[in-house]
Amino acid sequence: MSARKVGLLLVVVACLLLPYATREAGSEEKPAAPQTGWAGSASCAACHPKINAQWQKTAHANTIRWRKQDEAVDSARPFDGEVFRSRGIAHSLGPGPQMEVEGPGGELRSFPVTGVVGVRRIQMFMTELDRGRLQVLPVYLEVPTRRWFDYADFIFGGPRHFEIPPDSSNSWYGPLRNFNSRCGECHMTGYDVGYDAGRGTYATRWQESVVGCESCHGPAAGHVAKWRKLADGPDPIVNPARLTVERSNQTCGYCHAEREEVAAGFRPGDDLFAFTDVNGLEDQKHLHPDGRARELIHNLVPIMQSRCRPLGCTTCHDPHGSGAPGDLYYPEDPDRSCKSCHEQVTGRLTEHTKHKADSTGSRCVACHMQRLVIEGGHGKVYDHTISIPSPRNTQKHGVPNACRGCHPGEMPGWDAEHFNRLWPGAEERNHRTKLADAVALGRARDPKAPELLKPLLQSDNPVYRAGAAWMLGQFDTDLRPQLNDAHPMVRRAALSAVAPKHPEALEPLLQDPNTVLRRAAALQLALRPSYVGARPELRRLIPLLEALCRKRPDSRRPYKALGYLFTMEGETQKALEAYERYLRLNPWDGAIRAAASRLK
Repeated sequence: MSARKVGLLLVVVACLLLPYATREAGSEEKPAAPQTGWAGSASCAACHPKINAQWQKTAHANTIRWRKQDEAVDSARPFDGEVFRSRGIAHSLGPGPQMEVEGPGGELRSFPVTGVVGVRRIQMFMTELDRGRLQVLPVYLEVPTRRWFDYADFIFGGPRHFEIPPDSSNSWYGPLRNFNSRCGECHMTGYDVGYDAGRGTYATRWQESVVGCESCHGPAAGHVAKWRKLADGPDPIVNPARLTVERSNQTCGYCHAEREEVAAGFRPGDDLFAFTDVNGLEDQKHLHPDGRARELIHNLVPIMQSRCRPLGCTTCHDPHGSGAPGDLYYPEDPDRSCKSCHEQVTGRLTEHTKHKADSTGSRCVACHMQRLVIEGGHGKVYDHTISIPSPRNTQKHGVPNACRGCHPGEMPGWDAEHFNRLWPGAEERNHRTKLADAVALGRARDPKAPELLKPLLQSDNPVYRAGAAWMLGQFDTDLRPQLNDAHPMVRRAALSAVAPKHPEALEPLLQDPNTVLRRAAALQLALRPSYVGARPELRRLIPLLEALCRKRPDSRRPYKALGYLFTMEGETQKALEAYERYLRLNPWDGAIRAAASRLK
């Protein structure tokens, strides 16, 4: 064999062996159990050097930077011993790679910074505690302003004074701030949380501690083997550009959606709603009542609401990186993507916008994708509902609008007066005014809400139908027809609404091919002991709940339900073990502790 062929073979073997060198929490490069099919982004670089070079500069490729021994913290502001005061605590940032903060028991102590999460907008700092726990330390950095701020701003929505008792559920060292189970699956590739409920320990593993090529294209070992002529058959790689717009967007939405992962194993091209429980209009913390974002860069649900659908994420954003903010394809002309579908507007721009054609006010994004303040004032995100301004929704529901965003110094009411004069009748034609009214009443459980919510069940938009189903569940509304809706997001909402009065209607969902629906139906049924107790055959709920507990070890309801079922079966020890597994992560949960005590 020639030297060239031998060299090529060694490269291929190295690529295919990459799955056997995955990282583990608390290690530099510990060997881990092989994760079948993964190859690593390095294996892509040989054939795709230009794309790899672009990707290396993106936030995805730098989402986590592990600090090696004797290195400084890779932060936009140095850890030089500066003191940041918040909630009566003097947090010390350094000197050196450490942060002195309030620890377990309320005592100040120093914790080593082992990694940095985030690049452009916010940086968070990790430390490793006992039992393999990676925890996010309580002081964050706002990168553009280089200001420190308290993680309580994220939890409670703004920089105000909060008392967070030591060793409480909101403590930074509790499960809510645990990186292993709450963050890693979106910040890494080939991720396995590795929680051992019996021991209460984490042995978390990942293929790459960045958002690598395989996050969007799926495991690539078979692809590498095929193109190196080591395997025959079809190429298993996924190209999101060849998926439907909906499935391509869901590939991005796996991380860019507010959701809870219910089942492991999502791969690009899969139905996201069969693996994750996605939040919608019922989520007051993350969405305004008209559907615009309030928190995080979770734009899947906003773009699903847009009348521009089907609009793909990659219509505007280069997934491999463009070097521009947001990795836009056309940073010099962000309106270019809009004009491809709205050519009639470009010929009469001033007539349409009521602003000079060459002014900021005639930019499509200025009015239809305004920048929304998110995360308690620590960030901004472009509105991906791509809708029109509504001063009425600002006055009535506190929803921001683009007019006031561009003219912040004007008197209150100025935006409504000018908007109604320049675009007469627009507020009446805007469906989002009725949407905001309905959602606001539904969230408030106002008796008038059903009258406005019920028409949304007939919408062609699944986000509206699902939101209406969630909120109508608070009222005497029969939502059994929605259990047959075409979209799993709506069926998921309906089953929670139907369960209290018609639990029998959920039994067919225990056989549904959609894992999210199966496990949600099992959970709802198990939480109704009087119904389940009369049906011994529903013991089949137990494996569904056990799987849910394994996936979400710090989630209260599946453990509570599992404890109920084991108790009804007379398996007291198993019920007690379920409660105790949960209490290892949530020792302050008085109700579950009381339930466990009654079994002893």
